[in-house]
Amino acid sequence: MQQPATWDLVATGYAERAAYFQPYVEEALRLAAPSPSARLLDVATGPGTLALLAADRVAHVTAVDFSPGMIAELRARAAREAVTNLEAHVMDAQALALPDASFDAAFCLFGFMFFPDRGRAFRELARVLRPNGRALVATWAPIERRPFMKIGLDALAEAVPDLPPPPKGDLQHPDECVREMSAAGFRDVQARPFSASIRVQSAQQYVQLMERTAAPFAMLQKRLGEQAWPAVAGRILDAVRLRLPGPADLSAEAILTHGSR
Repeated sequence: MQQPATWDLVATGYAERAAYFQPYVEEALRLAAPSPSARLLDVATGPGTLALLAADRVAHVTAVDFSPGMIAELRARAAREAVTNLEAHVMDAQALALPDASFDAAFCLFGFMFFPDRGRAFRELARVLRPNGRALVATWAPIERRPFMKIGLDALAEAVPDLPPPPKGDLQHPDECVREMSAAGFRDVQARPFSASIRVQSAQQYVQLMERTAAPFAMLQKRLGEQAWPAVAGRILDAVRLRLPGPADLSAEAILTHGSR
């Protein structure tokens, strides 16, 4: 999960699933409230869900991600939509090749928990913000509060029992988020939960969505190869059907942590 190639595998699917992330993006922008004249930074932008939405509301957006595939998706969509106040670069969040004090607001949605050195990444956000600039980081709550992903991971573990269990994940509790962001020099740090849901029509649709957008599924599919994957996908589908017998709204709780420079 800390390698660009992993995210390249799901870049196209992530772009197609942008609508799922939009409620989190809207809440993040509401909390940070960048002004129309703001210069905004979006770190670990993925296919640019926040960056593209923010571009309509602020003066300029710089979007960065360590995955070339994600940046390619963002650049292609920005070109299609004739977005002229956005630039996108392949860049490491822990070593931003950006000037000090050059942004009024900075965001990182669902990337921080994967950074090997989160303290360094938080300090980089602080470095590139102007005095009184605001930063917002979104991470995921514990898996028990994310049925959208829990169904898939439980089905995957049942279908392929020799897989190692996924890591627990970090920054899953508000106190932890506030502590790490404050340690990087941010002030008035607050963290709050926020949930959104996606409508899934069937177990088959759910598995297809996971194949295209969930990194653990994509990595396993690549490892097994085209010949072995259909049989495994069939077992995963059977396991999902036990948990998702019909249409359902599946939620996922995030933690939105924000503070001022």
